[in-house]
Amino acid sequence: MLRKSYLQIRSMSFKEIYTTHYRKLVGFAFQYTQSVDDSEDVVQESFTRFWNEVQQGTEIQNAQAWLFKVMINLLKTKKSTERLRNGKENECDTKELQSDDFQAEYFLNERKKIISQELNLLPENEKSLLILYHRGLKYEEIAQILDMKQSSVGTTLARVITKFRNTLKAKHHELFE
Repeated sequence: MLRKSYLQIRSMSFKEIYTTHYRKLVGFAFQYTQSVDDSEDVVQESFTRFWNEVQQGTEIQNAQAWLFKVMINLLKTKKSTERLRNGKENECDTKELQSDDFQAEYFLNERKKIISQELNLLPENEKSLLILYHRGLKYEEIAQILDMKQSSVGTTLARVITKFRNTLKAKHHELFE
């Protein structure tokens, strides 16, 4: 089974793997770094490590899970050594509001900003779990990436979502009722 999975990955070109997973990885990394350049750098390093492992003959069963796992470890290392964004609160991009309903657009942007800030206050494992789930990964993939039992992903996720929702309501009840 391991050999078959490895051969399937080997039959897919590096370019196909790159184009399939690049955007998902950058989107995930951006939620950590709030910087396009930093996100792209971390993803590039993840793909470089992937390429090196494949060239050395390492059997990689699930390219997406492997890439996410490496990227999360790189992000954790980066955060612990640099204290991302020099301790400043992450700010969402403020694009020009072109909506007829200025107030609705304003509240939507405020909600996004608050969610991003509160997400960054969560412990790394809870933050990763929420982001991976939000990115549409399956429980099996999340379990591989975060070194969890697949059977505990759903339970843990439900607990983290409830905790996060309650925190948002308690701190920012006017926007999250």
